[in-house]
Amino acid sequence: MSIDLEDLSVPEILKVWTGAMDELQKRNVIRTANNPIGGLAEAIVFEHFGGERGSFNQKAWDIRTEAGERIQVKALRRAGERQRRNLGAIRDSDYDSVVVVMFNAAFELTNAVKFPRELVEETFQVRAHVNGRIVRLSDTFLRHPQVETLDLSAAYERISNPDAVVL
Repeated sequence: MSIDLEDLSVPEILKVWTGAMDELQKRNVIRTANNPIGGLAEAIVFEHFGGERGSFNQKAWDIRTEAGERIQVKALRRAGERQRRNLGAIRDSDYDSVVVVMFNAAFELTNAVKFPRELVEETFQVRAHVNGRIVRLSDTFLRHPQVETLDLSAAYERISNPDAVVL
């Protein structure tokens, strides 16, 4: 069986994937909902800031802007009853800032924030069991004056519908 996805937008393809993952979990074929959310977040941040994307061997930063800022990109997909707040571990310090891109269960962009590496290092201790810092997006942290809200909606729209003109 073959499904033609060519005429679907990126969000439509992601919704098909979400349904497939949910059904596979119901059938006990898979036990987790691991997903490509990190790559999607990186594509959006790259579309927004430009510059260059880091290689797979490059651990500390994901995007280097044309101005030379090194950005660590993190993604968070909030699905189900438990609303995740912890990000994956940050294990290196060779970056300048973190951009977190947040999605709902249907991969719709809901929010994005940016904050400096110094804030991460001041706020979150290194945890030996993960050999890194776990950033928790608590309400208090999100209200910190160094946490900036970003509007990535135009970048999300451009990668979602590459043929559309976004002003």
